[in-house]
Amino acid sequence: IKASGQRELGPVHLTHPLQEGDPPLPQEAVPLQEELFPPRVPIEQKEEKLARFMDHSLPEPESWNPAQHCQQGRYQGGWGHRLDGFPPGRPSPDNLNQICLPNRQHVVYGPWNLPQTGFSHLIRQGETLNLLETGYSRCCRCHSYTNRLDCAKVMWEDAMTRFCEAEFSVKTRAHWCCKRRGEARFSCFQDEAPRPHYQLKACPSHQPGISSGPELPFPPGLPTLDNIKNICHLRRFRSVPRNLPATDPIQRQLQALTRLEGEFQHCCQQGNNHTCTWKAWEDTLDSYCDQEKATNTHHYSCCHYPPSPARDECFARQAPYPKYDRDILTLDLSRITPNFMSHLCGNQRVLTKHKQIPGLIQNVTARCCDLPFPEQACCAEEEKAAFIDDLCGPRRNFWQDSAFCCNLSPGDEQINCFNTNYLRNVA
Repeated sequence: IKASGQRELGPVHLTHPLQEGDPPLPQEAVPLQEELFPPRVPIEQKEEKLARFMDHSLPEPESWNPAQHCQQGRYQGGWGHRLDGFPPGRPSPDNLNQICLPNRQHVVYGPWNLPQTGFSHLIRQGETLNLLETGYSRCCRCHSYTNRLDCAKVMWEDAMTRFCEAEFSVKTRAHWCCKRRGEARFSCFQDEAPRPHYQLKACPSHQPGISSGPELPFPPGLPTLDNIKNICHLRRFRSVPRNLPATDPIQRQLQALTRLEGEFQHCCQQGNNHTCTWKAWEDTLDSYCDQEKATNTHHYSCCHYPPSPARDECFARQAPYPKYDRDILTLDLSRITPNFMSHLCGNQRVLTKHKQIPGLIQNVTARCCDLPFPEQACCAEEEKAAFIDDLCGPRRNFWQDSAFCCNLSPGDEQINCFNTNYLRNVA
């Protein structure tokens, strides 16, 4: 919330029940500094030692983003003269079904996955691909196959024409196909298309976000100043995994997690007391290791260390969800698919202070989730277009459009701007 009282579009948190078979959240390996873990000292001396610890926090792993982990356009040796999917293939009866495939993967390009200096030609290519995908989303909603194909052809020709206009607007050398005119230009782009049938390289096909249901989230992440809000505010949404093997090692881990959640509750009632959560985490894992060592079976690897910063660092490194975001699902609203709707129409709750995106989600779920499954995604795209018209029309003065999307032409340009700047990574 800005000081002026205006609201910006921002991240939205959806809590979602964990389902068996859901893919785990990929986690980046994060280097830890030994100084983050203060020496083990008696409890009465921990407050003084913790002051130095609280001045530093573990670096947060980057959010899972398909554009980063399965990135089109970047060669192993660096950036080249074109993005991996550029130029796009010309729509035809041979590729239309693939273009309109509900779960076809594509990348939304922007400053987060393109170099911002020395590669302006890649930025123009990315903007062209973004605009084209926005147009395809609208064309694929046409019920008539002929109308769908005609619409896609017009969108492609318009996108390539706009690309050439952008190429000629700068002093650098324009794409060689742009030097031709009319059908010769379009044929050139089609001949240069690396994947004219829109069949991409093997990429992760799952949507980012949910962990596997029966997997035990052990060890718990180290409480830091950056994750304390998730620890406390999302505590009531964290579910205890069920249907776990009734083995002693699993049960000891489950008991440790259950005990820690109880300690967290007391700490959070003290105003998100980070000192309290950190002590609870350390004491709980020490007790867990005491139980492990009391058995003759193979001990958890971190318990081979004595109570020390080395043990703390070991547990922190191995935590599968260091941000305590196991029940958070990140969705891409830039292209609504049936798979997306299966998540959105399920048991979820929006956690945000911003009114715009939750309003859009409320419109979509209220008007589309009761429709037959094949019609839900189409309905959602229509609701999104209507919602953007409303935001840039009657409600224009009620929020701050930091990306200036409403200054663009209504229709595909505005929708593409919203997709790129506001809706591509909604958590």
